[in-house]
Amino acid sequence: MIKALEIPVDFNLAPYSRFLHGQGLDHRISEEGLNQVLWVNNEAEATFVRLAFDQYRAGDLPLIEDHASAGSPNVSLRKVFSSFPLTLTLIAINIVLFPVGMGLVEDATGFLFGKMMFLDMQEIDGSLYFVSLAETLGSGEWWRLFTPMFVHFGWLHIVFNLLWVWEIGRRIEFVNGAWWFASAVLLSSIAANVTQYLMSGPGLFGGMSGVVFGLLGHSLVWSRLVPGRSTGVANGIYIFMLVYLVIGFTGAIDLLGLGKLANGAHLGGLLAGLVTGGLAGFLARSRPPQSLD
Repeated sequence: MIKALEIPVDFNLAPYSRFLHGQGLDHRISEEGLNQVLWVNNEAEATFVRLAFDQYRAGDLPLIEDHASAGSPNVSLRKVFSSFPLTLTLIAINIVLFPVGMGLVEDATGFLFGKMMFLDMQEIDGSLYFVSLAETLGSGEWWRLFTPMFVHFGWLHIVFNLLWVWEIGRRIEFVNGAWWFASAVLLSSIAANVTQYLMSGPGLFGGMSGVVFGLLGHSLVWSRLVPGRSTGVANGIYIFMLVYLVIGFTGAIDLLGLGKLANGAHLGGLLAGLVTGGLAGFLARSRPPQSLD
């Protein structure tokens, strides 16, 4: 192992060590005289540890694992937002637009609902009909490729999705940065909606579940390609979500009366996330280690 940090013994490294464990980064701490030394396996991991420690000491690094500690920094909402601005903004937008999918204020949200669906709709003789995809996009309404992710149809729907967006999204935003996080969200959303349309045809579908699977796929591939900077998502979560995806295609969940799953959206989002995670991982592996000297 190599030396990543050398810190005075009176500094409490326990909260930071828990953070590193949450990132899936193997390390150990020893004492040498009046200092404590943090050891890691390679220089890439050491670079990550040093950069993250600078943020930690500045109070800009909220602990991903919520363990109480007397020596941990006071984490305010402002600091949390400064560390995960896109993740929290994405969650806030979904909450603000929740009435659209629920129809809680019909007059105010009916117009938005129609504009946020994947396909445009027209009323003919008192009945609503979907406009073709070619005609919808031909009219310049390209935003429809991703806006369905902001429409949820129930409390359980939005709570389940946003909890996963917070749990996985913030890790990706911290480890990969805002650009890769935004790319994963946007591409997963588009892929999810297009795949759902191709598999099931015109229909009313929405929600962040396709994006959740996209973030899952991104995290999975990235963490395998760059294990020294893993997002720290537990293997059990990957297994659970992939099993959930497979079971969804069997129709078993639909039979339980829990609502019809957008399985195409889940699959499309997952595949897009695998691509963005792979690209981010290969680019990270191709870059030479940064020197902090």
